Amino acid sequence: MSTPRADRIAISRVWLAGGAAFVLSLIGNAIVRIAVKAFFPISHLFVALQEWQGIIFLTFVGVLGAMVVFAILARLTKHAIKIFRVLALILLLLSFVPNILMLTTNGPGATVPAVASLMLMHVVTAGITVWLLTTWPRVRV
Repeated sequence: MSTPRADRIAISRVWLAGGAAFVLSLIGNAIVRIAVKAFFPISHLFVALQEWQGIIFLTFVGVLGAMVVFAILARLTKHAIKIFRVLALILLLLSFVPNILMLTTNGPGATVPAVASLMLMHVVTAGITVWLLTTWPRVRV
C-alpha cells in the first residue's frame, strides 16, 4: 500500500490563479445578476442586487480570502488541495446562512429568487476559485 504524495504548490501561481478567479467570478456573477433581474421581479429594496460595488467588493474579499487560506495551507500541510476543497465546501455552506436569514426574517425586498441568486453567486465564485486555485498552482511531477 502506497502513501499519497504530498501536493506540490507553486505559491507564485496562487496569486495568478486568484486574479483569474476574481475576474472570471465577476463575469459569472454579472451573468447571474443580469439574468435574475431580467426574469424575476427583484425589488429595488433588495440592495444586494442593486449596486455593482457590493458585488465587486464581496467577490474580491471572498477570492482574496480563499487565496490567503490556500497559500497558508500550501505552506503548512502536505495535502493542501484536499484540505482546501473540504474547507471551501464548509465555508460555502456557511456563507448561505446570512442569505437564508434575509429570507426568513423578511429582509427588505428579500424573495426566494433574490436570495437564491445571491446563493448562486456564492456557488459561482466558490466553484471558479476552488477550481483555479487547486489546478493552476499545482506542480506536476
